[in-house]
Amino acid sequence: MKNSIKNKILLIVKDWRKELQNLVINEDIVAINFGAQKVTEGYELYLSGHTWFDGNDLWLMDIAWNPSKNYISLGVDSLNHDRLLILDALEKEIKKELIHWAPLYDRLIVTVGLSDSDYIRLN
Repeated sequence: MKNSIKNKILLIVKDWRKELQNLVINEDIVAINFGAQKVTEGYELYLSGHTWFDGNDLWLMDIAWNPSKNYISLGVDSLNHDRLLILDALEKEIKKELIHWAPLYDRLIVTVGLSDSDYIRLN
């Protein structure tokens, strides 16, 4: 089951990568947040770009960019998993992404987190 979640996360991040490549041109965006939240239909992933970063949670309220496909469901079966497992899987996949696509994320502050908890800064 955990591999299924991991594979879904991987596909979503891969879909977002093309738009992230275009985002690099936009020098206004300095931070991005890969987030997950629990909804009725299962956990869903979202991505947001921000023009400032303060080290607290305030910057997350000022969304300046989103990919065209956002709030993508991991499926109703994701509700069978603990929220921390979802966060762990997301964090691991984004860490791999940062390694394999380092130039893409070079100038961005990258965070991951659940919508109802603190974020984790990855770089």
